[in-house]
Formats: sequence, C-alpha cells, structure tokens
Amino acid sequence: MAIEGRLEKLAIDGGMPVRTEPFKGNFIFDNNERQHLMEVMDNWNSNFKVKALTDAFEKKYGVDYAIATSSGSGAIHSAVAALNLEPGDEIITTATTDIGGVQGIVLQNLIPVFADWDADTFNTDPADIENRITGRTGGIIVTHLFGNPCDMDEIMSIARKHDLPVIEDCAQAHLAKYKGKLVGTIGDIGCFSLGGKTLTTGGGGMIITNNRELAARAIGHSLKGAEVDMETRSSLAPTSYRRGTPGGYASLGDYHKMSDLSAAVGLAQFERLDSYTQVRRHAAAILDEQLYELPGLTIQLVRPGNEHTYYTYGYKIDEFEMGATPINFWRAIRAEGIEIAEGPYLRGTPLYRYPIFADAQTYGNSGYPFIDEQGRKRIDYNEVSLPVVERELPKTGFILFRSTFSDRDVADIATAFRKVALYYNAHRDKSISAGT
Repeated sequence: MAIEGRLEKLAIDGGMPVRTEPFKGNFIFDNNERQHLMEVMDNWNSNFKVKALTDAFEKKYGVDYAIATSSGSGAIHSAVAALNLEPGDEIITTATTDIGGVQGIVLQNLIPVFADWDADTFNTDPADIENRITGRTGGIIVTHLFGNPCDMDEIMSIARKHDLPVIEDCAQAHLAKYKGKLVGTIGDIGCFSLGGKTLTTGGGGMIITNNRELAARAIGHSLKGAEVDMETRSSLAPTSYRRGTPGGYASLGDYHKMSDLSAAVGLAQFERLDSYTQVRRHAAAILDEQLYELPGLTIQLVRPGNEHTYYTYGYKIDEFEMGATPINFWRAIRAEGIEIAEGPYLRGTPLYRYPIFADAQTYGNSGYPFIDEQGRKRIDYNEVSLPVVERELPKTGFILFRSTFSDRDVADIATAFRKVALYYNAHRDKSISAGT
C-alpha cells in the first residue's frame, strides 16, 4: 500500500533538490601533516616514519608484527605469497570486492574460488565456504564488506577443522569489531588499505599478524623477494649502495614498499582514526533511525555484538515494494544533491563475470593458472553461479561516508532518501506498470 502524506516533486523530474552544495572532502589535513612531511624532507631515506606507523599499528591492534605496503592490493598480494602455496592451489574468497582483494591470488598462480553471500550482512556465507573446500584448498580470504564484520567464529571453526589459514581483508573495516575483537586480529593475517579509506596515507596498505614465519615471508615478498632480518625487519638483499651485505634474493617477490612520505601522512591521520570512526558511526545511527522503515529499502544487517565502522553505508532496493528500479532510485537520489550515493555495487556484477575470469584474460593467451600447462581447465568461471550474490548484488547500493560529516550533512542524506522513497512508493502501481 502506498504511504500517504505530502509528497514533493523529485529533483530528477524538475523539482527543488534537497541539497545544492557539495559535501566536504573525506579527510582533514592541517599543520600536523605538514610537520610530519617536513621531518621526512630533513631525514630522507631513513624509513623512520614507516617504522613509527607500523609501531602504531602494532600497539593499536595488539599484534607482534605490522608490515607497511604501498597499497591495500599489495598487502593482500604479500599476505597470499606468505602462505607459500603451490601453483594451481585454491583460495576461497568473495566475488563482491574490489579486484585488488583478489588479483594477488592470481598473481601467485592460484585459483580464486568464490563463495556465496549471506543476503542480510552482504558478507560471505560461512556454510558456502565449507561447501567449496577441496583437496587443493590452501586458504580462505574473508572480506568485511563496507566495514561490517564477517561471522568470524564460524569461519575460524571451519578453517581450523580443515587446517586452513585465514586472511582477513579489512580494507574497508578499520577498527571494526567482531564480538569485541578488532577485525584483522582474528585470522592468521589481517590486511588493510590506506588509500582513500577511513585512514589514508595517500596510497598505502598494512599487514598485521602474530605469526613470525608469515611475517617474514610477507616482508620478504614486499621487498622483491629478499631475505629478511626479522630483528630489524629489513631486507638483506644486495643493493648498489650496500655491497657486501649478507643475504640475497631468497624467493620470487614483488615490490610493495611504503615510502616515508606516505607514512608521514598516515601518522598524522592515525591520530584522527578514532574520531573519524565516531563521526561515521554517529552518521550511521541517524540514518538507521530515519531509513529503517522506508518501503522497499533494506539496511545492511549488523549482527548483535559486532561494531560496523561504515567505510560505506550499504542498503538494498526492492523495486516492486519501492516502486522504482534500483538504478532509477539511485539516479533520483543523486539528483537531490547526494552525489556520494552510489549503486549498484560493482555495477551489479560479481567478479567472476568480468573478462579476467570469464575469458581467462591473464598471461597472453595462456589462460594460466585457470588453464594448466597441458591446456586443461582447472576452473571455468562461466560455470560458476552464486544465486544469492546474483540476486542481491544488483539491488545493493551504498553511501560513500565522509569522516567530515556534520549533522546537517546526514540530515540532508536522510531527507533525500525519505523524499525519493516515499514519492516512488506513493506512485508505485503507476511506476511499475510503466516499467520505471
């Protein structure tokens, strides 16, 4: 039944938009960043800011090792490399994440095996993870999507039962908690993106772990495969300016080293991480209250005892109850001046439908590692079907939260969502019959 009440003409149809000014940028920068950067200029190539940032992560997360990388993708790649698996081995992961969360698997010549969603939380379904374990499974990557913790008790129980390491992708989940525990500290390795996420270094990533062997491999991989002195956590690879240094290139690696310039920005931003997180949680609490009962809109579920950190605010649109397709809903929201509203996530397409997987576009025409050296398919992603993901992902939208939100910003977002949702619902029968 359509909701009654005064309905304003939508901006997309020529009405007055809710908001006419842009939102502020995501981060606050001031003389703190400038001071850190000037200190780098005065102590070039000393690596002291990187060490300070990794020390800060170790203290904040209560872990033995933090490893700074040049990107979140680099963090995942080095973490996967640290598992030291054989070509053709499998890693179970999600099909609903940025490609940077998966490409490190392929770059290690491993096979991503995608597991289905839990429709309410937008996270990987633990039961489907277990269904996909085979004799070639070498690990599990779980992604705390949008900042919402996965069901780590179930996932860790499955992993320990099958003796599998777990990598937590916390790119979007800085300071998120699962039953009181910071995500990233529950599995064997935690990985973070420090690009444009809640905490920024301008471009960077971080790996955390309590496992010395995994830490050594991850550091070595991120430093061109170098042998690593774990006391100083530095490379022992020979260089043009350190001739005669013991050690060398111990394995095939890549180069994912963070610079002191990035770490300098990260240190200043790290001091604001708690306040940034409070702003995001405060904004989400307001939106939860304002949007909870809107017809056709479902908010991402946070399980009791967990703490979401809202890199983005996720929701789904039911077009029949709403009276508008998800695409038309998002267009209408943006027309109201809420340009930070996006959808559908990943354009509504799971990763296995993209050419890298569907067409095996990897190395030349080889299709490797999806096709082995004899030309036999290890996996055909065209045969993969995740029914929950395929049904729910096209409905999934999100708001790109800002750490600089004011209460007025959040009020404008809520007003725009209510305006559009109630308008479409009131005209639902007409909209559906017209195919809009």
